[in-house]
Amino acid sequence: MTTDAATGPRGLGERSGVLAVAVGLGVFGLAGYGYLWFVAHALGAQAAAPVNLLWTLLNAVGIGLFLPLEQQLGRTTASLRARGLATGAAVRAVGAAGVVLLGGTAVVCLASWPLLAGRLFGGRDVYVPLLVAALGGAAVAYAVRGLLSGSGRYPAYGAQLAVDGVLRVAGAGALAALGVRVVAAYALVLVLAPFVAVLVTTRRTGLVTPGGEADVRALRRAVGALVLASLASQLLANLGPVVVQLRTAADQEALVSSFTVANAIARVPLFAFAAVQAVLLPGLASLLGSGDVQGYRRRLALVGWVTGALAAVGTLAVWALGDWLLALLFPPDFAVGREVFTLLALSGGLFMLAQVAAQALLAQGGDRPVLVGWALGLAAFVTAALVPGEVITVASVALVVGSGVAFVALALPLLASLRSLSRQEQVA
Repeated sequence: MTTDAATGPRGLGERSGVLAVAVGLGVFGLAGYGYLWFVAHALGAQAAAPVNLLWTLLNAVGIGLFLPLEQQLGRTTASLRARGLATGAAVRAVGAAGVVLLGGTAVVCLASWPLLAGRLFGGRDVYVPLLVAALGGAAVAYAVRGLLSGSGRYPAYGAQLAVDGVLRVAGAGALAALGVRVVAAYALVLVLAPFVAVLVTTRRTGLVTPGGEADVRALRRAVGALVLASLASQLLANLGPVVVQLRTAADQEALVSSFTVANAIARVPLFAFAAVQAVLLPGLASLLGSGDVQGYRRRLALVGWVTGALAAVGTLAVWALGDWLLALLFPPDFAVGREVFTLLALSGGLFMLAQVAAQALLAQGGDRPVLVGWALGLAAFVTAALVPGEVITVASVALVVGSGVAFVALALPLLASLRSLSRQEQVA
């Protein structure tokens, strides 16, 4: 699991906006744990496997494909509004790209329905259309959040996240309280929550101003580049449970649920990292834009040290407490072991450091090295996941390898760019 909205609102300058987004992120993140808790206690590790896998795929594919819509809509509409220009044409162009993304994904999923159902969901056909519908909800939610951030409506942005999270945990809790054992009912909660949250928290007026002009090709290229990098990073962060599912027999599906929950617990430090992203990272591009290279370097160093400290403390805490937390919060059939917990926490720490390097490169306009870095990390993960061995250990090691390779592949061009900036500053 990773933070899905942390990079959404760009240029948060007002303290109230930061607070609203932080609260929304916190509620949404905690609700994810609550949802998994209710599913686990209502269904057990074996029966909950397809729901946990759907949750994982929604994090990986949903965030990877549709977070770029939020980012592009947010920064484009904010820029146009700041110059007093209409946003309608740009919103239509980015929205059309989103429709193509969602439509293409739906076609691929439905065309490969038997394969997906058989390999990922244990032959349960209903989960493929549920996955498509849940991705549709993610696309709508991210697009609307992009419009909200672009128009400065951060309280509504935070409220949408909070309502979405509350609906998920409340829906799963209600089903568990009623003794519902229909597994697909818990999956349906993931489908409905984002749609309802958008309807409840979003006023339709003022989000888009009609008219305006847009460079459609440039916007589509920008969305495409963001999607490729985002999808690679989110697949790297979230595909561990999929590896476990693909490499286990049908009677071992409890391992999928155990690994999914352990991965979520091990990556608790990512919530603190979300605050680092929301408060410290967005200013990097503006510092460079104003020519303050020293300020950029100081801000980046601060973020790097804070993130490194979070990664180290988080890994040690999970090493010490992970098994205890799993036994305390979840039924006895959820178990992975301290070694797996430690590897998962380490992979999360490396992933956070890779995110910092990627954001710093993007602030310099380094889209290509960011895409290459995440792609190399994903390739390393896939390669390591093919190694023989105990499945949950192999998946954990693969996450460490992939995140580590991504961090190195992103840090090297960042260091080179910092040296180049220093030389330019000396010449000036």
